Amino acid sequence: MLNRIGFWLLLPISAIQGLWISMKAIRLPEATGDKSGTCGNGAPLQLLAMGDSIIAGVGTGTVVRSMPVQFAEALAKHEARRVHWKVAGANGADISDLQKQVKEISDHQKVDFVLISIGVNDVTGLSSTRHWKSQLEALTNDLRKRWPKARVLFMGLPPMAKFPLPPQPLRFMLGLRAATLDAISANLLAKRPNMLHVPTAIDPALHDFCEDGFHPSAETCSFWAEELAQQVKSDTLSS
Repeated sequence: MLNRIGFWLLLPISAIQGLWISMKAIRLPEATGDKSGTCGNGAPLQLLAMGDSIIAGVGTGTVVRSMPVQFAEALAKHEARRVHWKVAGANGADISDLQKQVKEISDHQKVDFVLISIGVNDVTGLSSTRHWKSQLEALTNDLRKRWPKARVLFMGLPPMAKFPLPPQPLRFMLGLRAATLDAISANLLAKRPNMLHVPTAIDPALHDFCEDGFHPSAETCSFWAEELAQQVKSDTLSS
């Protein structure tokens, strides 16, 4: 309740700061290279990565240095599998865009594992908690219908209160909203079989970010990918 009050009290000032940042911020391109490939050895595993700029590899330069491909490599190592990966992310995507991405994937696409990064643009776009929850429910239902046996990993929202780019109080407000939406995600996904929410391990105070002050570097993505793969392995052993 206090978080919600604080969010709305800070909104007028933060909105002005947000407009200033949108005009001054550095715009980094999406990663270049093929959007599909393979890595590792062993029984095949089909990985589909969808979502926002993290999936699109903004700031990492090439696709092979992006989060989803580095995760595919870590997954191949920990699971002793040959991972066939496909990247379908887009810079600026929010949860509504992600639902469109799901619908655009061919019905013939085999999927054993889904990696999802979404929510930062819903935070900056001031999506309501009601909208976020309803869209997340619809998304998880769509995923279950499309690929009922696939495991789905949702990357938790980052600690936006620690992002180096936004000034205060905008940074504080974004942090409040990100934490609120992430808590909704964690609670909802805990009730969905084969779906796992993993809190984000990166901390802008400890890990490198790109020059835009908003996206993790390729090196930080490598650390993050390893943490996610370790969590997947732990979850498999405990289930």
